[in-house]
Amino acid sequence: MRKLVALILVSIIIIPIQASASSEGLWDDARILGGGGQLAGTIGTLPIDLTNNTTETSASFGISDLPSIVEVYTATWCTNCITTEQALDEALGDQKVTRIHYHRHLFEPTDPFGSNSTESRWIDSYGMGSIESSKTDFLDGQERVAPSKVFDGERMYTGISTKSNSLVTDYSTALVLGSSHPFYDNGSLALSAERQGDSREFSFSWDNVFSSSTENWEANGWLMFVEKTAKFPEGSNRKENYSHVLHEAVNIGPSQNGSILMEPPRTWDGDDLTVVLVIDWQTFGIENSLPAPAVSTLLCMLAAFAPRRQQQQQD
Repeated sequence: MRKLVALILVSIIIIPIQASASSEGLWDDARILGGGGQLAGTIGTLPIDLTNNTTETSASFGISDLPSIVEVYTATWCTNCITTEQALDEALGDQKVTRIHYHRHLFEPTDPFGSNSTESRWIDSYGMGSIESSKTDFLDGQERVAPSKVFDGERMYTGISTKSNSLVTDYSTALVLGSSHPFYDNGSLALSAERQGDSREFSFSWDNVFSSSTENWEANGWLMFVEKTAKFPEGSNRKENYSHVLHEAVNIGPSQNGSILMEPPRTWDGDDLTVVLVIDWQTFGIENSLPAPAVSTLLCMLAAFAPRRQQQQQD
């Protein structure tokens, strides 16, 4: 019931403010675009497993059934990352959300996860947004800031400072908003993997997913290889077990149908590798000039619906 009421509030309040919310301080823009009414974000499927015993597996999801995606930039030495990830856990509750955790890799002597491809994906997609989001009156911003969170490829939060009354409310607000993608609700995405020796053939499609009213758009596909849990007791933030670890990000380009033969990356430990099909999208010439209500009003109303795990446990 709480989720239903929150969604009703969003439908009444939040739709008019999406274009101007970042200027109001509700969140930071994850992608810095060139103006002209451009919109951009990310959409993707639930992961499919790539265990050693799996010879063939597939997944197909309708656009309306796709979960939100939360991309996290973190590091094994980052103590603030633990604080923000605990808040994210609480905000997520039992919602179906795809999580992808990027680990700091470039010029990084202590974090063993991540790769050149994961850093390139983050910098190319969110580097400019991170610079703006982490900039202060005294220091320049940085392309890679641990901790950072990006919701649906659109809304960014860096560091541990909150834009509302708590990080949980921040993240809950970003989740309730969902994606502003231009896809058909009755469209679908599909991904399959078939073993061929040490390699896998990955086939993908996202046919007929853009609305016919969206004339100017671009899309770019990615295969994201994620290990569910990796144990690293040497991490100086003492977390030991790191979840949703992104090992490789493979760009499969703008083609809406295709396949690629490649050897998946090795897991750090265990047999728990998954692959996620992620689509970056961008549209041009879309304007939203409706007036925005006060952000404080939205935050106060949504704060009541932020998950409160501690209270539920006490009850």
